[in-house]
Amino acid sequence: EEEEEEEEAREEEREQVTVSPVALQIIESSMITIGITPEPEAATFLAFPSPDKLLKLGPKRSHLLLQQTDLSNAEKVVQTFLKVSAVYKEDQETKIAVLETADELLQKAFKTPGFQLDLFITTLLVYMGLLKSEEKIKVISNLIGPLTVLKQVIQQNYFPRSIIPILSAFLNKQNRAFDSCQNAKCNLLETMANL
Repeated sequence: EEEEEEEEAREEEREQVTVSPVALQIIESSMITIGITPEPEAATFLAFPSPDKLLKLGPKRSHLLLQQTDLSNAEKVVQTFLKVSAVYKEDQETKIAVLETADELLQKAFKTPGFQLDLFITTLLVYMGLLKSEEKIKVISNLIGPLTVLKQVIQQNYFPRSIIPILSAFLNKQNRAFDSCQNAKCNLLETMANL
C-alpha cells in the first residue's frame, strides 16, 4: 500500500508543469483574446495604471491598493494618489471608483501616526511639475485627473486645511503644466477659495 502511495506521488510530480513568465503572459493574452479575463492585481494597476484595471479590482480596490502602499511614507502615498487620480474619467463608474479610492487612501494616510504632511505637499507639488526637484523625477504629464480629484478631496473633513494655502499659491503661479487643464485648475482654485 505504501508503494502504491509513493508511486502515485511520483506520478503527480511528473504531471506538474513549471510555467515560465513568458509562457504565463502568452496564456493570459490568449485568455483575454477568448474572453476570459485573469483577475488583475493592485500591483499591476500601480505598475501600469488604467481606468479598466482600476475598475477590475472590484469593490475592494481601495483595500487592495492600501495594502500595496506604505501609508507612513508620504512619497509612496503621493505616487499612489497620482496613479489613481491620473486615470480619472467623467464616466460615472470610473469617476466614483477614482474618487472613493483617493478618499480612502488620503484619509488613512493623514491619520497614520507620524505621517509627514509637509513632505506630502512638497512631493505632490514636485510630481505635479509645480515645484522643481533636485532629483530626477518623472512628472505626471496630464494634471486634469489630479486637479479634479484634489477638488473633491480638499472638501472632505479629513483633509488638512493647513496645506490648502500652499497648494493655492502654486496653482496661482504661471506654469506650462496648466496649459491643457485650465478648467480643472480654475475649478480647484474656486473650491479652495470657498472653504
